[in-house]
Amino acid sequence: MPPSSPPRWGRAGERAKKSVENMLLSKNWLKDFVDFPDGLSDQDLAEHISDCTVEVEHIDSQAAPLEKIVVGKILKIEAHPNADKLRVCSVDVGIQNFEPVQIVCGGSNLSDNMKVAVATVGAKVKWHGEGEPVEIQPTKLRGVESFGMICSANEIGLATGQEGEREIVDLSYLEVEPGTSLAAALGLNDTIIDVDNKSLTNRPDLFSHHGMGREIAALLNVKFKELEPAVIKEGKGYDLDIKVIDPDLCPRYLGVVIDGVKIEPSPEWLQKRLLAVGMRPINNIVDITNYVMLEVGQSLHAFDVNKLENASGTEKQIEVIIKRATDGEKFTTLDGEEHELDGNDLMICDGRKSITLAGIMGGQNSEIDDNTTAVFLESANFNPSGIRKTSQKLGLRSEASLRYEKSLDPNFAEAAICRTVELFLEIVPGTKVVSELVDISNFELPQGPIVLSLDYLNQKLGLEIPEKDAVGILERLGFEIKKKARELSVTIPTWRATKDISIAEDLIEEIARVYGYRRIPCDLPELNIAPPEQDPVRSLERQVRHLMAGRFKATETYNYSFVSPVTLTRLQEDLSQYIELANPISKERPYLRRCLAPNLLENVEKNQRFVDTVSLFEIGCRYIPEDAGEVMGEGDGVLPLQDHYLGIAYSAKGEAVPFKEVKRMTLGVLTELGFSAEFVVREGESWLHPVRSANIVVRGEKVGYLAEVEPNIGQGFGLENRVAVAELNLSRLAVFGKTEIKYLSVPEFPEVKRDLAFVVAKETIFAKLEKALRKNSKLLNEVELFDVYQGKGIDPDKKSVAVHLVFRSSEKTLSSEEVDNEVSDLRSVLSNEFNAIIR
Repeated sequence: MPPSSPPRWGRAGERAKKSVENMLLSKNWLKDFVDFPDGLSDQDLAEHISDCTVEVEHIDSQAAPLEKIVVGKILKIEAHPNADKLRVCSVDVGIQNFEPVQIVCGGSNLSDNMKVAVATVGAKVKWHGEGEPVEIQPTKLRGVESFGMICSANEIGLATGQEGEREIVDLSYLEVEPGTSLAAALGLNDTIIDVDNKSLTNRPDLFSHHGMGREIAALLNVKFKELEPAVIKEGKGYDLDIKVIDPDLCPRYLGVVIDGVKIEPSPEWLQKRLLAVGMRPINNIVDITNYVMLEVGQSLHAFDVNKLENASGTEKQIEVIIKRATDGEKFTTLDGEEHELDGNDLMICDGRKSITLAGIMGGQNSEIDDNTTAVFLESANFNPSGIRKTSQKLGLRSEASLRYEKSLDPNFAEAAICRTVELFLEIVPGTKVVSELVDISNFELPQGPIVLSLDYLNQKLGLEIPEKDAVGILERLGFEIKKKARELSVTIPTWRATKDISIAEDLIEEIARVYGYRRIPCDLPELNIAPPEQDPVRSLERQVRHLMAGRFKATETYNYSFVSPVTLTRLQEDLSQYIELANPISKERPYLRRCLAPNLLENVEKNQRFVDTVSLFEIGCRYIPEDAGEVMGEGDGVLPLQDHYLGIAYSAKGEAVPFKEVKRMTLGVLTELGFSAEFVVREGESWLHPVRSANIVVRGEKVGYLAEVEPNIGQGFGLENRVAVAELNLSRLAVFGKTEIKYLSVPEFPEVKRDLAFVVAKETIFAKLEKALRKNSKLLNEVELFDVYQGKGIDPDKKSVAVHLVFRSSEKTLSSEEVDNEVSDLRSVLSNEFNAIIR
């Protein structure tokens, strides 16, 4: 028998799990608020949004994956001659003047005259719902020809999670002819816009179809259709006693009671909209609150009235208290998880117990179920930082917390509850409002307009934007404008006044992005500009990074600045000397590192199984308490010292001596940076080798150390070979090496390059060669040594030197003849002053 009502299908599928990280928007839903212009493609719409507002990651057509998949009707089913679990079906797929199509199928619920989804030749499906889509081709299955595929729900992205693995989609309820496109038959004609949430963190007004609709209408300069829910007509039956104990955590709270509720599936149109944007339908009550959240941008919560208690026991009275949790309080959320709370967590309580973790997730003790007949509807505004802290601490991330932590407009709460009641009365037969609408407000939005000078606007953007355009853009975005001479007095709409728009520069950005960044000329301003101040530590880090990766072929690693107590214990470190984090990202790494070596040793242990030689370096901070007695940098008396360090770790199989290799790298870095170093005896950490260890001293000050790891400690780490480590304080070296930077203008004329190779005495210093070359050519700009060779073909007391020469004139473009003359003169200089033999 055909099902009495259609299954709850949509193309949410794999995208549903992304809905917290990404926001999915339905174009059909947006049409409730935007009159899209004719001829605007989905791609053009996505580019408009990305250019001016937020990043669009994908645009997906619901129908595209269902191309060449049609509704078919099974005419006859026969047993497969060579396979017990397969059937040979004759299927009408609506192709005129052709016989029915023969398809071999293993579905468990096939029947005559059943309408099914048929992937015709050329369609793409996921085989058993897994892997990448494969294209359907004519084939033979156990010796019988098959010209298509009768599909299960998960093979075409329509699974609800309730089907069996071999269960075929039953479309018998559809009143369509065989051959009808499956997308058309199911009404899957929407376009889904996938927006990256991280790009709209500062725009809480955009976390809804209504808010995004207003934005899109402004970008396209088309009419915006405002959402105007009906005012709630209050009723009688229940008394509400609502108290907000902590108004700083709950600026606004609204509540109302609705009776006559009957739990049943939502209408098909509502289910389709939820599924389109990745939200699974539950029942009419839950679906309505979710729908309003996605439409208005305000989360709501519905409580089963029969599960709420009051302290007095009075019937028809609902007591609601918004207050902080008690330290150590246990609360079980809707997902069945029990959480331990503290006084920083905000709770919604009835007269006897906590019923919701405010703004994050409801409790099991008041959830809607099949027996619910009356609901208390809550719409509130919560402190964003409080919601975020609780959400992070408990590891609970929900669509509600995502919005609450973004500083929602408190007026959204009223609009949402009115819209929700409107949908209840429209969708759920027999419902009625049986209480007053209680509204407790403790908020004040910024008052007073912002004055924007049009001259200042044009100066900042570097172009003349007509006053009419600037005013029109702001008005389309919801701002109220009063004009006075060359100034605009701009009143901020409430949905943009919660930490978003506060100064004139914010308004300039609004005008610029809607006007179009691409319309701003790409001309460099003619200004007197000062050279940027260079950060000596960052400059040194870049230089060191190139040295380590280039000359010494070491691999750079990035580690968190946190360290495990297990690792510190292996190193026999005193944990009391380390700074412990109050709110660590990982409970396994609660301490800030005092040195880079522990993390590097962990890296060596992980990599030694894959390669014979492990050569690693890291550039990062060490965190030393101010009272630790180490004067390695400048502190402020509050935060720990955070000098920047180079850390090196080296290990190799065989007879390699890692201490010597690390010393070679350390000396190479110091020499290249222009420092001479001495090594003195080091005493201290027990995890370092007592003999093969030393402090590094530059200009009389300790700037680091190098050492081999004590063998027993290395074994405790699981290190298979000897390992040496070193650390250099780049912050101190940067102070030593601070020099004045001189800037040159960009050359006007092109450079000309030549290479020169010659043989000189082995003891000849390159610096003298360079000095002589530069002295004898005014056109020589650069001299770069790129090769030194001693060996076969060269006398033992000689060496071959090769250099790159770069010539340039500040007055004209040099000819080849002029450069050749310069090179000839330099050859003579080398021959005369150094007895060089030109090669």
